[in-house]
Amino acid sequence: MWLTNFEQAKEESLKSHKPILLQFEMDGCGGCKKLYAETYTVPKVEEEMNEWFVLLKLDLIKEREIRKQLTAYWTPSFYFLDHTGKSYYNFNGYLPADEFRIILRLGYADAMMPKGKYAEASQVMSKEINQFNNNNPLLPKLLAQNGIANYIKTKDKSTFMKTMKEIQQKYPDSLEAKMYFWDE
Repeated sequence: MWLTNFEQAKEESLKSHKPILLQFEMDGCGGCKKLYAETYTVPKVEEEMNEWFVLLKLDLIKEREIRKQLTAYWTPSFYFLDHTGKSYYNFNGYLPADEFRIILRLGYADAMMPKGKYAEASQVMSKEINQFNNNNPLLPKLLAQNGIANYIKTKDKSTFMKTMKEIQQKYPDSLEAKMYFWDE
């Protein structure tokens, strides 16, 4: 269920210990229409959004102060916030379901990891990770971010290096492949 009041969403986030997923939209937003018609109709998208987030929908034009605070300028746009309204991750634009599901995982992780909740972040990022198509351009970022969460949690450098090496081999043109810096 989408809330439409920022203060109410912050209160619910504080009570539920869930980050806020804020979607900015406005009248005539073509990407928003496509999102509702194609992405939000996928049961996994709806399930994950409701399980992991307090959902907040705001009008980009009407909510000037919040827009200014978050430097929002596009619709649809998504901001992953904590209970104080601090933004940890954002994404602008429409995405199909699988790409959007990866953005949900990345946003959740970026909101939880600064709070030391690496295990929770990794659990969400790992959920059904093998079901995503290997050609998904966001998958290397998800794999790297999950590797980082696990490394911080366990301090297991060899596992992290292995994860990053696998990304380098499977996705050589990705930014994440270029993050591998160890000399072997």
